[in-house]
Amino acid sequence: MQQPTCTSLRVRSPHDAQIIFHAVALNVLPMVTRRLDTEERRSISSGCVFVWEERGPSPEATGLGIERWTDGKRWGPSRVRDEFLFYQEKDPEPVDTDPNSDSDTTIGSSPLAQSGAHREYVRPSLVKQTYSVFVETARGRKKWHLIAYFTHDTLDYLRTVSDLPDLARIVVPLGNYRSARHNTSKHNRAQREERPHPFTHQYIPYPSPPRATVQSTHSGLYASDGLQLMDRPGRAPPRDGQALAPLIYLQNLAPPRRHPLDEEALMAFYPGLC
Repeated sequence: MQQPTCTSLRVRSPHDAQIIFHAVALNVLPMVTRRLDTEERRSISSGCVFVWEERGPSPEATGLGIERWTDGKRWGPSRVRDEFLFYQEKDPEPVDTDPNSDSDTTIGSSPLAQSGAHREYVRPSLVKQTYSVFVETARGRKKWHLIAYFTHDTLDYLRTVSDLPDLARIVVPLGNYRSARHNTSKHNRAQREERPHPFTHQYIPYPSPPRATVQSTHSGLYASDGLQLMDRPGRAPPRDGQALAPLIYLQNLAPPRRHPLDEEALMAFYPGLC
């Protein structure tokens, strides 16, 4: 049966987690090398700590690592604190207290079991604490994970790395274990800063048209771009080969007559207007 990396231990800070990681690197503590089976999942209790390596993109090269962690329990949404992720267990399974039961989860020493009563005991829900780092190994850069389980009722009774001499004397080299969450957050933040926000628009002023300067010649008026504005006699230049009427002629033309219905309407309101 595969044993946890530590038992009866709580992880107080990222530094505690890095001490455990370095103890695994020094072979002081064991690493979990495969996914937990059914019996090992049932044995998870408060104070169990597991360290495991995430399987790389080419697992056939080494055959080491675990693709993902599974413990057979249902968890609520994650909460972040001090680079840790915390998950609260949902609906823990009841434990059978029948003394005649063959179940592995029977509590034979409980008062209910000794009295012969057949009841189910719902254990306190666990809290799962996770922490991930990148570490340089002889096989290249790897991602290590720490999973710690505890209950709020037993947290104060669990040991710490300071209580274990083999762990208390360990000095972690600076920079050996870089938080994977910290690096991911910085990378995502840099991407967000480089990527334009979909709801922001950059204002680009519309270019003003260039001002045309007018030059007078013996043949007429010309703009700076060569467009002829008016010939010498005061007529606009011809378009499509047809000469246009002089402007003075158009200004002296009488306005077009209104529609008869419009005239009747105006005469009804203003008899002397039309």
